[in-house]
Amino acid sequence: MKKNVLVTVSSIAILGGIAWFGAHHAERVMVDKGIERFKQALGPDVSFTYTRAKPGLLGRSVRFNGLVFRQGSETITADEAELTKPDTQDSDVTRIHHLSFRNFQLADTAGSLHLKTMEMDDLALPTKAEDPTAPDMQTLSIGHVQATGLHGFVSALQSDLSAESASMDNFGADEPSHLQARNVQLSTDAAPPRHIKAESMSVDGVALADLYKTLTTGAPYTAHANTRDISIDQLSMDGTTALLRAKRVLSHATHTETTEQEVSSIQRLELWPDVPNMSWMPSLGYDHFVGDVVLNDTYTPKTGALHLETLSIDSANMGRLHVHGELGQATSASMLVDSNADMQVITLTLDYIDHGLVPKALGAIAAARDLPPQGLLAYVQAQSATAQNPAFASFFHWLANPGKQTLSVTLKPEQPMPIMQVAASLGGLASMPELAQKIGLSVQAH
Repeated sequence: MKKNVLVTVSSIAILGGIAWFGAHHAERVMVDKGIERFKQALGPDVSFTYTRAKPGLLGRSVRFNGLVFRQGSETITADEAELTKPDTQDSDVTRIHHLSFRNFQLADTAGSLHLKTMEMDDLALPTKAEDPTAPDMQTLSIGHVQATGLHGFVSALQSDLSAESASMDNFGADEPSHLQARNVQLSTDAAPPRHIKAESMSVDGVALADLYKTLTTGAPYTAHANTRDISIDQLSMDGTTALLRAKRVLSHATHTETTEQEVSSIQRLELWPDVPNMSWMPSLGYDHFVGDVVLNDTYTPKTGALHLETLSIDSANMGRLHVHGELGQATSASMLVDSNADMQVITLTLDYIDHGLVPKALGAIAAARDLPPQGLLAYVQAQSATAQNPAFASFFHWLANPGKQTLSVTLKPEQPMPIMQVAASLGGLASMPELAQKIGLSVQAH
């Protein structure tokens, strides 16, 4: 009896071993065939090597050690990688349902990227057209990717980029993406040096694959008809000194075939004197600016027309400025960039409520002219009484009592005028009062 049991157990063990060996051998054959099909799908211009490959669970995936992938100037390496079996049944495009990496590194002419871990889902690998002059038949697309320990270098920006964690959905040509990241840093030591940090950021609706193509090839980026949302928390920018802080930046834009509408806000914005156009602050006794900014505009690219619904700058210890109007020859839907210096003023209205800026400015002017503040104030009051131009009279009357009324200034040039020329005309009014009519100046204090 014992002998029969021993024979039976031994036989089962032998059969199990044969079955395991057969299954393991079958898995190896499947893995080898899968890798070979994968290499063939990548094309002849691709080098794909590894130190070891073994099947994953039930042979549905392959695990690699010492992975090296090269195509043209691009090189990808990873200490460990696992990918599900490539799928080419439905089309000529090679699809991978899941891909993971540990200690991933990428290098090409666009820069370099290192990731501690990365998980990717729903990949479609790029394929090239047989005609080298024709566009690629399929560009890289990714359904979802999440990564930790990100650090990279962007050649086009000559900048280092890092993030504690990041995730992205819908990376593909002409496809609006969604990106989230935490503890993001962007630094460049090229003159002028800039070091930017954000506690968290979210970008939704930007075609990130197209933006990447713009950075790597210089091809223009085209915004498609969709909505775009950006949210950034605890933003900071430093050079050799502090430049900018913002508690929160929010921006929502809607792009149609004819217009671009944008609503943006910056909560608790702080700017220091080294920021362009802010060097005047120390002369008025301010070490930096603190306030909130709101922008609402509609831009028509075909005509270059910009309808400014509102640009509001509100500072508790300076003042509140509200601007609205119509502008032409605009180059962007945002009023906050320097590239708009040549835009044309069609009509513009500024409403200003003072919270302490004007007395400081008058004090600085008096000191520069070696006058006591009371002497300059007496001069202002005299100008208010004798000014023949109603606009000048209203302005000087308000200037003598800036904290009690709102100053409204309207500009409506005889014909559209570059905004910098309008600013120069305002600066020359004291010596050439006739410029007031040319720029269509009217002033009210109420």
